[in-house]
Amino acid sequence: MKSTYRKHKTTKEKINLFFLFFFLSLSLAFAQEPQYGLKFNSNGYEPEMRTSLDLSPDDSFSFHEGFSMSFDVKIDLKEIHPYGYVFRIIDKNENNIDLLVGNKDIVSFSFSIDDVVFNKTFGEIKLHPEQWLHVQLRMDIKTEELEIQIGKATQKWKHPGIKSFREIAIVFGKNNYPKTSAIDVPDMTIKDIKIDHQNTTLYYWKLSKYVPGGVYDEVKKHFAKCDNPNWILTQNTTWKKESTFTCDGNPYIAYNSDHNTVAVADRHFFYTFSLADRQLGKQTINKSLSYLPYANQMVYNPADSNYYAYNLLKEEDGREFAAFNPATGAWAETTAHNQYSDYWQHNRYFSAKNNQLYIFGGYGHIKYKKDVYMYDVSTNSWLKKAIKGDGIEPRYLSGLGVINENKLLLFGGYGSKTGNQELFPQHYYDAYIIEMETMKSKKLWTLETPAENFVVSNSLVVDTANNCFYALCYPFTKFNTTIMLYKFSLTEPKYEILADTILLGFKDVGSYVDLFFDKASNKLIAVTSSSVSAESIATVSIYSLSYPPLSKTNLYQPDQSESRMLWIGCVFALIFLVLLVVILFYRKGKRKKFAAHNPSVELAEDVETISGIKTIKSIRKQAIFLFGGFRVVDKEGHDLAAEFKPLVKSLFLLILLNTIKNGRGISFVKLKEILWFDMNEESANNNRGVALSKIRKILENVGEVQFSKQDSYWSVEFGKEIYCDYYEALVLIRKIKESKNINIDDIKRLLSILSEGELLPNIQIEWVDAIKSEFSDELVNLFMDLIHQKEIIFSDATYIDIANTLFIHDPLNEDALKLKCSVLVKTGKNGLAKNTYTAFVKEYAAWFGTDYKYSFSQIIS
Repeated sequence: MKSTYRKHKTTKEKINLFFLFFFLSLSLAFAQEPQYGLKFNSNGYEPEMRTSLDLSPDDSFSFHEGFSMSFDVKIDLKEIHPYGYVFRIIDKNENNIDLLVGNKDIVSFSFSIDDVVFNKTFGEIKLHPEQWLHVQLRMDIKTEELEIQIGKATQKWKHPGIKSFREIAIVFGKNNYPKTSAIDVPDMTIKDIKIDHQNTTLYYWKLSKYVPGGVYDEVKKHFAKCDNPNWILTQNTTWKKESTFTCDGNPYIAYNSDHNTVAVADRHFFYTFSLADRQLGKQTINKSLSYLPYANQMVYNPADSNYYAYNLLKEEDGREFAAFNPATGAWAETTAHNQYSDYWQHNRYFSAKNNQLYIFGGYGHIKYKKDVYMYDVSTNSWLKKAIKGDGIEPRYLSGLGVINENKLLLFGGYGSKTGNQELFPQHYYDAYIIEMETMKSKKLWTLETPAENFVVSNSLVVDTANNCFYALCYPFTKFNTTIMLYKFSLTEPKYEILADTILLGFKDVGSYVDLFFDKASNKLIAVTSSSVSAESIATVSIYSLSYPPLSKTNLYQPDQSESRMLWIGCVFALIFLVLLVVILFYRKGKRKKFAAHNPSVELAEDVETISGIKTIKSIRKQAIFLFGGFRVVDKEGHDLAAEFKPLVKSLFLLILLNTIKNGRGISFVKLKEILWFDMNEESANNNRGVALSKIRKILENVGEVQFSKQDSYWSVEFGKEIYCDYYEALVLIRKIKESKNINIDDIKRLLSILSEGELLPNIQIEWVDAIKSEFSDELVNLFMDLIHQKEIIFSDATYIDIANTLFIHDPLNEDALKLKCSVLVKTGKNGLAKNTYTAFVKEYAAWFGTDYKYSFSQIIS
């Protein structure tokens, strides 16, 4: 499909759109500041899995005159035994100052100096769920005074031993210092740790963004080490599965905004999942609907607090609208028939203002629809309406969002201009505003065809305050599909992909995907249903994601791993050598080619420079990362991934991955077939040239890059200074396979790389999937061969790392399950083994809709 979007809007159009969304923004505003903080693994976890935050991992703080420390803390009271250390301050003589939560939810403060213990409880402090307490500690070395304030309560002490706290360590949660260790950790969340002196902030750990292994403060970039963290900000990037259950095929699904519940109805039961307490209710239906079930044909009416099911057929076959009575568990009387719907995967909106149901589009009997039907609850009548203004072509699998009670937003879908399935069906990427009173539509824009086609969730979440809307997008041409959250601009055809992915077994009219915004919890709610046919079992899954959603690249702080002065000194020390090398290379007319051209070439030389060196997390500059997400890091440590628009990213990855795979790259014929299939050769060449220019511009601050064409094949060459994790992984795999004497360090190095995550997890494109599948197969075969070789003995920790890596690349790998559970049981971690098994069983049931056949005892035997 060619894009119909005009590249340049007129000034009048821009002004109109600005004022339109300015006034609309007054009607809707979501919470935009993401919550943040560090949640601690508490006493409910094994001791080695509890959280520790050490503000001084490398050296003690020096406060010769004293200091002030403040932070906010929230204590979760659900835990049976909340006792534990909020923080511990330790001097060089192992004296300590502690803030604790007692067994009766009592906050206490104590300090131990020269074997004398002082303790004071804060009885007036009442802990409440979800309540943030502000804590401030002041220490004055000169006056030998110590003061702590919790909320409005204050306690003071004066003791000569205070002078010993000039050189101190500060640890929150679990403390690993040998003579003052403590493993008791309350269920708490900490944020905004500040250390001040004389009204000057010396350190500030916001505890929002972070780096692997810890977090930097915002003032001096001082590193605090964190073990077993749970960063609250990840709740904005990771979908949390709230519930999964099975029911009859093609259930009805609706969101109840009044009670913050998701309702699911099949022929036998009416389910309600509470988003507040995460409980699933189940009510028997004593009188069911008399017609066949069709997905997404139920709505909630806030005007009368009722659920309604509707049946939309051809006019001559009859249409119905029936209320559900929760007191009797019965649907209203309906007419029995066996006709299948003409409006599968349509969009619907219930107007509480007018007490009317609106239905748009759909598919049935090889026809795509553009009809609009309205049902008036007050008059109990159906009415067909026509959309005026900019024409909307017949489609299904589109998304509908509410801008306000008078305006709707329609986006995307799949259909054809004529409505006939056999006549040139296509994906649509156009967005329209529909006026409810006049039924007049106005096109906002049309998106350029993406590298991989997608359809969207039945509902859109519109945020006019920020001129954007959200949709769950996924390719519908394969059963094992991946759902991703897209954020689209309301004013121009731009989007970005956020959060992680949701897996779904998609079967066209047997599946359903929807998206809601739950104001009470300030979360996006995703609901999926998958059933092979109406007579089969459906798996319904409910997910939540904190608002506003973020990309995983938004989680990380800029790199501060090296001292700038040291870096500058190194640069000056090496500048002469670098210039000399450049001159020599220039004179020889040779370029150092990226070794990824063929991992088997110069293997010994290349592996020698990478085997057994720093972990992958320490490589933060001039690098291309493909595991755990696409990242391109420049010389200053900045991630440039966001600058790669979808088409540009696809071109770059096509050339890069094929260069690594075969050394030749990829032919222009293949590039055109994948990226510009709807263009002639001249247009495709022009687009390729423009895209390559953009790539060169983006990469110019990463290092030396050269795109070249030989025998119609495009390949890429990098300077030696540029690192690529995918290439190194292939080199190590090749070396391990071909070595007679396997080096354990090579295996550990490979595990370090692979632990970052799946290969390009957020890119779900057919040609990428083929490469990912091939890599996963090779990887799984390698590790399965290694763990079955009797002559190779790994440590228990390495076995666990291998199992975790297998799970990343093959989540349902039974050998990984057996390996991990067996090792955990062997090392006495029975609870962790059981948790691993339980998580596997749930994932297995979600994928296959059936219980896993082996028990926990069978797995570990």
